[in-house]
This record gives sequence, C-alpha cells and structure tokens, in this order.
Amino acid sequence: MRAASEQPLRIVLADDHPIFLIGLRAVLEHDERLTIVGEANSPEALAELLRECACDVLVTDFMMPATPQADGLRLIEQVRRHYPALPIVVVTMLNNAGLFHAILELGVMGLLSKASLADELPQAIRHVRQQRRYVAQAISQALKLGSEDRVQSQDQLSPRELEIIRLLAGGLTVGEIAAHLHRSKQTVGAQKVSAMRKLGLNNDAALFIY
Repeated sequence: MRAASEQPLRIVLADDHPIFLIGLRAVLEHDERLTIVGEANSPEALAELLRECACDVLVTDFMMPATPQADGLRLIEQVRRHYPALPIVVVTMLNNAGLFHAILELGVMGLLSKASLADELPQAIRHVRQQRRYVAQAISQALKLGSEDRVQSQDQLSPRELEIIRLLAGGLTVGEIAAHLHRSKQTVGAQKVSAMRKLGLNNDAALFIY
C-alpha cells in the first residue's frame, strides 16, 4: 500500500498557448510527487493523447481553438463521457458566473483562474489527491455575486424581455421570434439587447451559457 501511494500523480496538460503550457509545467514540476506525462495544444490533440497515455489528472484550458462557440463545455463533456473517472481541473481567463456554474455542473474537480495559477494550482492538485473539489477564491466570489445579481436582474426584466430570452434559449433566431410574436425584427433586437444589458451579458456566447 505504501509503495502504491508513493507513485507520482500522472498529469496531462492542455492549453493552446505555449506560454501557459510552460507556466503550468513550471508550477507543477516543483512537486516531486507529480509527473507530467503529456501535453496537448488543441481538443483534437488532447483526445489523441488521452487515448494513448494513461494519466491520473487532466489540467486543461477551457477555451481552445475550434469552431463551436461552446467548445469548452463540449470538450469537458466529451472527456467526462469517455473517461468518467478522470479528475479534470479547468483553468480559464474568462469571468462569467453563468459559465462557472455550467463548468461545475459537468463535474470538474477544480476550477481556476489563469491569473492565480501559481498560488492555487498546487492547492487544487492537493484537493484532487484527496478526492475533493477545489474552486479558486476569485471564482467562488464571482459565483456568489453572480447568483445575487442574477436574481436581481431577472426581477428587472420586463415580461416581453423575459419572453424573448426564453425563446432565444429555445434555439430561435431574432427573425423567427419576430415572426412568432408578430413584432418587427428591430423591436425584438432592441428588447434582446436591453435584456442582455440588464443581465450583464456582453455577447451571444455569454447569453447562450446563461
């Protein structure tokens, strides 16, 4: 039992930015109980690496180059589906409470901001060793504030704005919503923009995640 417990934790790193890969490696190489067994710079390279290389933890960037807007969520879903027992630690530069909720709901073991990697990645790895989840302090604060803001913002939406947000969430386009509600595209577009402003959402990707 003792010999097994002393085996280094095998880690795979994934990030499309070479500098961040170097940074991840530099932070983790200080711990002799860890060994980096592979690195990938795209979702495709990561999928191939995981097929060929046994590991104990995946540390991955959330958004790597790909066509779909929600690629990061899809990447996590695919890894969870093919390797359900593999702990995943996600690192991201994004700052969106709705996105953080979506990531955590997929069952990741760690969620970190790239701004605090040096301090918090070792802590996240220690939590993973103990089969405990780790969420960075800044992200925990954003989740708390986001939950409060979401309730307040939803209360401020007009009935028509709320209706449009729900239809958009159902997959309809602005043009389809306008036809469905017998309003002009300009009116629906303006109500969409107003609702997004109240919800603190800056683009369609953030709206989709919300």
